[in-house]
Amino acid sequence: MTGKREPGAGRKPKGEFSGKSAAFSTRITPELRAALEKESKETGKSLSQIVERRLRDSFDHPERWKRALGAGHVRALAYVVAKIATDLEMRTGRHWHKDAFTGSALKAALNIAIHYFGSWGEVRVPDRLEEQAARMQAASPGADFGKFMKDPADYGAHRANEFVAGIEFLERPNNIRRQKLLSDSEAFQSDEALSKFIVGTLQQGDEQ
Repeated sequence: MTGKREPGAGRKPKGEFSGKSAAFSTRITPELRAALEKESKETGKSLSQIVERRLRDSFDHPERWKRALGAGHVRALAYVVAKIATDLEMRTGRHWHKDAFTGSALKAALNIAIHYFGSWGEVRVPDRLEEQAARMQAASPGADFGKFMKDPADYGAHRANEFVAGIEFLERPNNIRRQKLLSDSEAFQSDEALSKFIVGTLQQGDEQ
């Protein structure tokens, strides 16, 4: 006999959406339904797949933040930066990366915040850096690795320059400008994705 399908006998989901058996239903606002249907149409995924992906992201997202931003004290620093930057932009009406005054004010404000929360006793080179400098010096006797590795300002500048070099690498052929702007959720999937999010957001963000 042909015609009527058994309940649940439609096309079986594949990939990340396969193996599902638990049913779930709820009531939502018409506006939210319209937004979900719009995303479904744009992505080619079913409405239930869109809902499941967003529910899953709501649980995964905090863990991605932790992996991307590090331990609690590092995440706290990220929140300090965000709080101060947001407050300054509201007061100046300008984006910190688009306006020299706001950017300079942010730099000064963060210096004070870091000084307030940081430890400012005797400056001693960490054992890990001492050992690393010794190994590098033994491998290249003619170089002076201790000069920058044992000075906190020089070492910080070195690490920042490495970060900038990685960002500039993204701007070569097939660079970030030719790719879609990543979302926050996508950004925290890997270090490369996070770098692309940073570049894309700061370079393709709204002008102000």
